[in-house]
This record gives sequence, structure tokens and C-alpha cells, in this order.
Amino acid sequence: MDNAVNFKTLVNKFYKNIVSSNEVDDSNCHSHLNVVIKSLSNDLEKNSNYIYSFQPVCRFLDSCINNIPEEFYRFENSIRNIKPQLNWQINNNYKNIFSKDFFYNESFVEIIGPNGLLISPNVRVGLLLLGEEVFYPSHNHKALEFYSILSGKSMWQQNNDRFEQKEPGDNIFHDMWVPHAMETTGEPTLALFSWSGAINDEAVPI
Repeated sequence: MDNAVNFKTLVNKFYKNIVSSNEVDDSNCHSHLNVVIKSLSNDLEKNSNYIYSFQPVCRFLDSCINNIPEEFYRFENSIRNIKPQLNWQINNNYKNIFSKDFFYNESFVEIIGPNGLLISPNVRVGLLLLGEEVFYPSHNHKALEFYSILSGKSMWQQNNDRFEQKEPGDNIFHDMWVPHAMETTGEPTLALFSWSGAINDEAVPI
């Protein structure tokens, strides 16, 4: 099976399991997951213009993949197989605002979406990679966002609440315009993410 299609199928099944487990009690989060499931249930066109690129933080990618827990071994295999095709990016809205160290230690890749390896007009699905010691300052966006930690422990904050440690198996939902920040303290983090709603409006710093 094509690596991108395999990734799509895996995420679709993963989200279906989350919904069926009834662990999600937020209606907007539940709605978001169902939108992604519906979108990923369709056959998606391969993006012939998708070009591989990497960012400095990709130096941590192999170690993150190797540290994905055994319970998520299908993600480990899928990401390892698709890795040579991925177009890692930075958010241009952060330029001249966030530090140079931030851009050396953060990147994301859209695997499914309007500009993804597989084209979907309604959702964005991909990976976030954070280095060993990086602070991702508070930011927000109109899109609904769902994260699932695949590798590494990190600290996550919403609004002005206290930072909470998240580790593999933990999920985080960000509603529209909810400020959020992240921090790593000694180990890199790899997370699966999905967006729905206003997916073409990138995050902005606060």
C-alpha cells in the first residue's frame, strides 16, 4: 500500500477508536474528530507538486520515531516509511517575532490537507516536531486542533492555566482562538495533529 494512503488509513482508524472509546466529552472536539474521520474515509488525490524538504529540528526525527511506544508501533512503521517524502515547514507568521532558537527546534509537516501529500480541502493532518529544549510561545488560530503525543514528554498550556506534562498516549484539544503554548525540557517530542474549520489560516503569535 502507498505510504501516504497507509498513513491516512492508520489515522482514520486511530480517531475512530478515540471516538468509540467515549473518552471525548467536549462537543467541539467530538465534532472535529468526526469531520476528520469523514474526510479521511474518502479516496484522496496524490499531490504531484508535493516536494520533500527538511528543517534543522529534523535531526531529532529518527530518535523520536525510535522512541514511539510499542502500543503505537503502527505509527512508528508508517512514519518511518513516509519520512523520505515529507515537506517540513515553519510558520512564517512567527518570523521576526519568535527567537532563532525556536526555528532551529520546531517544525511541522502537513501530510494530508490542501497542500499535503494527499489533497484534502477540509482538514489538515500531519506531525509536529519539537527539539529537546524549546519553548513554543503562546499562539492561537481559528481552526479546531487535536494533538496526540506519539513520542517524548513535554509541557502544554491552554489560556493562562498551569503547564501540564503530556506523554505518549495523551491527547490535547484546542478550540477556536484558545491560546496555547508548549515546552520541552530535555527530550524531543513528536505529535500527530489535525485541523478542521478555518484550516487555511495559520496560527498567529499572541
